[in-house]
Amino acid sequence: MQAIVYHGPWNIQLEEREEPAITLPDEVIVEIRATGICGTDLSIISGEYNAKEKVIIGHESAGVIVEKGRGVENFNVGDRVIIDPTYYCGYCENCRKGLRNHCFLKSSTEAGVSIDGTFTKYFKTTKRFIYPLADDVPFEQGAMSEPLSCVLTAVKKLAVTPFYNVAILGGGPIGLLFYLALKQYGIQAGTIYETSANRTELITSNDILTSGWYLSGHFAPRKHQYDLIVDTTGSMLEKSIDAVADGGKIALIGLRNNQQTINPREITDRSISIIGSIDSQDTFKHAVDLINNQVLGLEKIITKAYGIDEFKDAVSDLGCNVAKRQRNNDISSLKSVIKF
Repeated sequence: MQAIVYHGPWNIQLEEREEPAITLPDEVIVEIRATGICGTDLSIISGEYNAKEKVIIGHESAGVIVEKGRGVENFNVGDRVIIDPTYYCGYCENCRKGLRNHCFLKSSTEAGVSIDGTFTKYFKTTKRFIYPLADDVPFEQGAMSEPLSCVLTAVKKLAVTPFYNVAILGGGPIGLLFYLALKQYGIQAGTIYETSANRTELITSNDILTSGWYLSGHFAPRKHQYDLIVDTTGSMLEKSIDAVADGGKIALIGLRNNQQTINPREITDRSISIIGSIDSQDTFKHAVDLINNQVLGLEKIITKAYGIDEFKDAVSDLGCNVAKRQRNNDISSLKSVIKF
């Protein structure tokens, strides 16, 4: 089977790999129909996020069960399913504390990072990590469950109320999923800041934002303006502290490496909360339910689909140019998927 394989920074190749086989009774093999391209994938390609060399990347997926072990009683061959790629053991100290997204085995069990992922035809997982996909929901929307569940984990940690004045920094897929998730929690107004003219045009032309939400360019708000600031860029903490209101919250979601200087006294003196969040923590079922009920309008965010042999073109359209070995703001898609 063909697969997108990581061989080091800026070195990704389309290769033939052996198809997986059932070896344990609780295993299933899913024929992948759609895999979303994640910001983490782009960071792996560019060397900003560590991954194991020779691993198949990709982790946001939906497909059809083609084989199952004798111990899989909750699904059948032919079922449409969504894959939860974030393995957790359930018995380590972090799992028992409710921190499944920080399972001690994560460093050696993370699909698309430390073990083979889903930019390929077939993927093996277990019955614990698959969820049903409704018959009328496209596979590419089902593949959005993983990033949506990560967003819902952060929203749950933030304990939002409908009366927050909100800023979302970054109008990419994660920023737009935050917008959709916050609306589910009653927040009907806010501002999304996005510096890419191409991405701004896509958000506007696809009519994504509803009344009460606004799109703006560079983040230069008034002091103490926002009750909640969601930084999906990973590089705006200093400005966020100036812009957040007393008693406000800053959510750090981006995984970009950088150094910033803040005054700890201001955090204390103004009762500011800075909250980091990564991966899914008991929110995957919530994400699946929202997608299966089709209440979000994800079809407006998923703007391009590609074949596996077009992978380099696909990531280039997201501002990750493998040939030039550079990331840029030349973006022509919001959320892109590889379809099989």
